[in-house]
Amino acid sequence: MKIFGIDLSIIIIAVITAYIGYQFNHRAKKREVFLKELSNSYNEVYFPMFELLSVINKTEDKNRKLELTDSFMEEYSGTNSKIRFIGSTFILEYFYKLREAFFTYKNEINRTNERELLEKVKGLYLSIEDEYWNAHDIIYEDYKQFVSDTFNNPFFVVLANIFRIFYHLSVFILWISALVLYFTISHLIIPIEWVPEWWSIGFALLSLLLAIVVFGFMLMFKEMVMKRNRRESKVVKNLKEKIKRLF
Repeated sequence: MKIFGIDLSIIIIAVITAYIGYQFNHRAKKREVFLKELSNSYNEVYFPMFELLSVINKTEDKNRKLELTDSFMEEYSGTNSKIRFIGSTFILEYFYKLREAFFTYKNEINRTNERELLEKVKGLYLSIEDEYWNAHDIIYEDYKQFVSDTFNNPFFVVLANIFRIFYHLSVFILWISALVLYFTISHLIIPIEWVPEWWSIGFALLSLLLAIVVFGFMLMFKEMVMKRNRRESKVVKNLKEKIKRLF
């Protein structure tokens, strides 16, 4: 089948290629904007807020803890507050709940309001701690890789770059295989003229399975070869602490 003298299969391939290119370009631009905003949030609010909340959380004296809370709320309240740089809607909403609890405590100082305020402060600390480290890991994700590429043997650096190309190629093939399976299923429902007679759902499933296997191997080697700058997970950290306490 031809449209304006051009084979339909060529038109479909061109449309799919253009769509995939658009998606990759769109995602790359969104990631660039995201990293810029995240870096701003990290520098302007996550780091300084995490430092202040860490001091409050570690302070044992209750009166001193309340004094530090006063300073913290004074720092992050008002029209000039930098809480507008908080990316997480959940944390931003939680901060406003903390501020409401703070004003309630100030209007009526009693043990109930005091306990509610301190619990909210601790909750915000836990949330900001996760947000701070997550932002750090994302911004400096390739730190170890760049250091390794700088000081490593150039031959191994070239091999690693070639491997990255093959990894991204395996991802592309996986998506194409899934797309081919989709068109094959569509062909079973509404026959498509340009699909060869010998092609079947079995070939489509086999192609997808092979693509998944290749992607799995590439993903495994990626984890072995590529260096990621990640902090130790809380699960592993807690497990180590439990083992130390036992022995």
